[in-house]
Amino acid sequence: MKIKPFELSSSYHQSMYQYEFSVFTLVNDQDQYEKLLNSFNKAGFNETNSEFCYLDNRDKNAYDGYSGLNKAIHISKGQYIILIHQDVRLEFDNINDLRQKIQEIQAKDNNWAVLGNAGGNNDLGEKFIRISDSANKNLSLGQIPAKVLSLDENFILLKSSSQITFSNDMNGYHFYGTDICQQAVFKGYSCYVIDFHLLHLSSGNKDQSYIDGKKRLIQNYQTKLSPRFLRTTTCRLFLSGSRLFNLLFNQKDLLFILRKTKIYKLLGRKQ
Repeated sequence: MKIKPFELSSSYHQSMYQYEFSVFTLVNDQDQYEKLLNSFNKAGFNETNSEFCYLDNRDKNAYDGYSGLNKAIHISKGQYIILIHQDVRLEFDNINDLRQKIQEIQAKDNNWAVLGNAGGNNDLGEKFIRISDSANKNLSLGQIPAKVLSLDENFILLKSSSQITFSNDMNGYHFYGTDICQQAVFKGYSCYVIDFHLLHLSSGNKDQSYIDGKKRLIQNYQTKLSPRFLRTTTCRLFLSGSRLFNLLFNQKDLLFILRKTKIYKLLGRKQ
């Protein structure tokens, strides 16, 4: 039988999606989750425009914020993927508000991949937040929308076509919002805090698991961002975040000396 290929077009991705939104939640409290679903329904989300799926942690922590939510992303049938805490309520803004905010970002930067309601960038003195929680009512902090490098995990929205996922070599329930923003940036996408107002019943907990998660994130990215020499099939390269080092160690004569003396093995990342 003759093979009949099809041409990839911009409309192909649109035809792939059965829903506008896929809503995924890590659940260890059924009552909390039911209240989340009720609030979504009141806000205009239903089984026609959205699919709802929970990752069952009621008996044990079978799914975490990295590998667990990656599984959810891979089975998603929605044009947009919402990853949301079970103790969030859509008390203020609704589905049309969210659609409007997505359209605003799309018009501003069609290269976006990740949206959220709270986060920060490389300005260590500034945060961007739009939320009501146990500590703050109707909080709006910073000029929003804002381009960011990290997002809080209470509400994260992904553009499915970007195919962004969490790190495969991380685990836990903290900092996965930071991780997925970094993964998006590595792949050439951008991330934003948007003015989507919701209620989060918790304001967060910096317990030992939070401290351990922060340490794991730092150690993980220490490896990912480390300078390295590498060999392609056509040339030799040095990659780093330093413009000076890139200019220095990518000089042909110096690369030759480093290769012959094997000094490069002391300077760059080992596989």
